[in-house]
Order: sequence, then C-alpha cells, then structure tokens
Amino acid sequence: MPAGSGNEAREWSAAFATASTDGMEAYEEALVGPVFTPWGEYLLDALTVTPGERLLDVATGPGTVARLASARLGPGGNVLATDLSAAMLAIAEAKGTVADGSPIEYRLSPALPLAAPGASFDVACCQQGLQFFPDRQGALGEMRRALRPGGRMGLAVWSGVETCPPFAALRDAIGEVMGLPAAKRYAAGPWGLHAPRALADMVTAAGFGEASVEEIARPVRFCGAAQLDRSLAASGLAAEICALSSDTRAALASAVADKLRGLTDRSGAITSHLTSQIVLAVAR
Repeated sequence: MPAGSGNEAREWSAAFATASTDGMEAYEEALVGPVFTPWGEYLLDALTVTPGERLLDVATGPGTVARLASARLGPGGNVLATDLSAAMLAIAEAKGTVADGSPIEYRLSPALPLAAPGASFDVACCQQGLQFFPDRQGALGEMRRALRPGGRMGLAVWSGVETCPPFAALRDAIGEVMGLPAAKRYAAGPWGLHAPRALADMVTAAGFGEASVEEIARPVRFCGAAQLDRSLAASGLAAEICALSSDTRAALASAVADKLRGLTDRSGAITSHLTSQIVLAVAR
C-alpha cells in the first residue's frame, strides 16, 4: 500500500529544491555510485534507448541518467535534463561533457510546468522523482506533452521501504533516536508510492497506452554504515538532523551502524538489495 499523505513527499521535494551544495554532494557521494548509476542503466535498458534519439530526463538530480543516456545516444542524439534544484544542476554541469556522447542541456525547471517543448522527444524518463512531485498526474501529463506520438516513457519508483533493507534500517535508527513520527516521514518520501495499480492508472490517464509495472529487486553494496549515515544529509529530514545536538547526532550514527549490523559483512561493507517498480508506457 502507498505510505504517507503526500505531505512527506512535499517535505522531501522542498528539501531538494532548497538544498545546499553540501547536501547535494552528500547525495552524490553516498548514493549515486551504489544506487542511481546501476538503476539508471537498468531503466535505459528497459527503454531500449538507441543512438540518435532525443531524450528528456525529468528530475535529473546530479545528471546521472542524463550522462548515461548521452553515452548511449552518441553525437547524433540529444538530452534535455531538468531539475528544480540549482545545487543538483551545478553538480551535474561541473562534470563536463560525456566523451563521444550527445550534448546535454541542463535546465532549471519543476516537473509542472515543465520547461520542455512539446512533441519533441523520442524518450522521456524519470528515475525516482515521481513520488516527490506535488502534482504527479500533472507531471505525467507534461511528460506526455513533451513526447512525440509513439514516444516511450520509463519511470523508476521505489517499492515499500521494507523491500529496501538498508533504508529500512535507517528508518528504524531514526525511529529509535528521533521518534516514530520522524521515522514515518522519512519512509513516506522515497518509498511512499508503492502502488502498482495506481501508478498504471495515472500513466494511462495522462495520455499513454496501457502501462506495464514490474517490481524488480537488484543487489546493492555500500562501503559501510558511514556511507548510509551520510545519505541522511540529502534526505527530507536533513535540517532536523543537522540541528541535533552533537551527542544526539552521535547516537543516531551509532543506531544506524547497529541497525545495519545484520547486513554488514566481515569487511564492513553493507550488502543487500533494493526493490523498485519500473513503469513503461508508449505515448498515444
């Protein structure tokens, strides 16, 4: 079942929009390598992205999927990557161009209204962004508007937090130190749209053909508990966590390590899996 009322998603969205470069660097350092790069490759595989196509990447963050797509599209392709976080886009642009890849234009824009031309793209994708949009249905309509008829859309939306054990452990640590309401707000952001039927219905209502929604589990490895603890600086609770006393912050870090103990191998690495819904549809 879907978690949260939508207020938690807006909390995370606002945190991303106003995040400092430091907060977004935490996101880049803690999550892009082990999580968003391999999942971005999987999403592009599912979309069968081919050289020369025009691709729209909504909620690009630090440009992870945009850069992977650029490499696949080659010099003849084109990528427009949008995000509402200036800090995220600054990190993306600082990475420079992709060797032998298509040009990438980064554009500051929310998902609704989306600063993208209509009927101009072969592919639209959004990796782990839909659950944060204040108007999810409207955002899907904007992606449909940007696609040419027959264009392909792909979404990745996390399943419930219990299907992503490292982050369930973070939730439990937050609950132990900061209380259950904070833990619920944490889990209801990224993992708050676990609703396959609702996802499919939203997509078709936005002007797409019948949507497929598949739940996929893939392995993940983090260097250690500190890497996951660092990811909290890029969460919807970042401001509250930053405001904790030094003793309480140390207690939270200790709780994170404790809750992750069952996933920690002899080297100190965290090995587990993450589960996401992959949504595919074609524009009518």
